[in-house]
Amino acid sequence: MTVWSNRLAFPVELEPDEGGSVLVSFPDIPEVLTEGASELEALVAAEDCLAAALGGYIKDRRDIPQPTSASRRSMVSPPLPVAAKTTLYIMWRECWRGISLFAKELGTALRRQA
Repeated sequence: MTVWSNRLAFPVELEPDEGGSVLVSFPDIPEVLTEGASELEALVAAEDCLAAALGGYIKDRRDIPQPTSASRRSMVSPPLPVAAKTTLYIMWRECWRGISLFAKELGTALRRQA
């Protein structure tokens, strides 16, 4: 497992519902809530919801939240294609923030192309 894939493994909270289903929430991504008839179904649904949330972050050009430590919680990662796209997005955001400093160190300036 690489550093990048670790950045995409998010801890989840699993709570039994009164109706017998299992509720899933992501402490680091509060907009992601889902449920399943069993813990396994809930974790599969959580993977899909996480993928949708990460897509929303990318679409809105927002920073991807950093996962907190698992501390005995289950972890959920997005499907591989979403993980790859998200990793590229994170790298692009980090490089872009540092590109002007990098250009300055090289003694050049960034120029916008018309």
